[in-house]
Amino acid sequence: MRESVQHPGELIHQEEDDLGKICVYERDDKRYLTFGTGIEQSCFNPARPWHLEHAYTQGMMLGVLLQEEVRSALVLGLGGGSLVHALRHVLPQIKIEAVDCRMGILHIAQDFFAVIPDRKLHLHCDDAERFIRHHHEVHDLILVDLYLAEGAHAAQHCSDFLARCREQLSENGVLLINQWCSTQREADIAREATGQAFGERVLHLHITGGNQIACCFKSALPKPAPNRLFRDARKLGMQLGIPLERLARNFWRQNAAALKLGALREKHPGT
Repeated sequence: MRESVQHPGELIHQEEDDLGKICVYERDDKRYLTFGTGIEQSCFNPARPWHLEHAYTQGMMLGVLLQEEVRSALVLGLGGGSLVHALRHVLPQIKIEAVDCRMGILHIAQDFFAVIPDRKLHLHCDDAERFIRHHHEVHDLILVDLYLAEGAHAAQHCSDFLARCREQLSENGVLLINQWCSTQREADIAREATGQAFGERVLHLHITGGNQIACCFKSALPKPAPNRLFRDARKLGMQLGIPLERLARNFWRQNAAALKLGALREKHPGT
């Protein structure tokens, strides 16, 4: 799910709610959010708030490149706000709705992780499933990263929830889910849920460490020209200081057959 915290550093804040502990540690000029376990939920560098420290968050930024334009995003699972910072750094005009079910997380994100709401960033304290049922705006990008101390939120493996998310994507929108599964059965359930909600319009990026990113498309699989994708990833990666070109090449290599088949089916619908 996240990288283990071997030496969490100095505890600078701790509180507890009905779901358990929320802790903030500081070490080597970075801040770490944990839920009272040895697992990092977020890592934050105050000197470079936009820098994504974890490989899975880096991989989720490919969503910016898999459609023509991203004007709005919905982030389900705020945590320390790493994805929010990165999106606002590379897309200054983007409008973001960010949701977390724990009020303590929203306060900590503001007080310790510099996530400051304004007219382009709205923070919501709500359960993701309830928010999606009552939320009617359409977004170009939806990022799902819903985890509790013990593992993934059940919503991430629920096809009904994912189908509701699909309905709130723009026509060319993409939903990206951080899927960390502790067992093969859990991985199979996660894949089945995305397949039920999005059919064959799902691609995966496997990342070292056990995470995989499910990329789910509203209407059709993208048709990226590889050289352009790699070039754009290099440029975006330089803005964020992350190896996004390498991740883009891995994404292409892992999904080349599906991308080519999708393009063939679009050209010849009876194939």
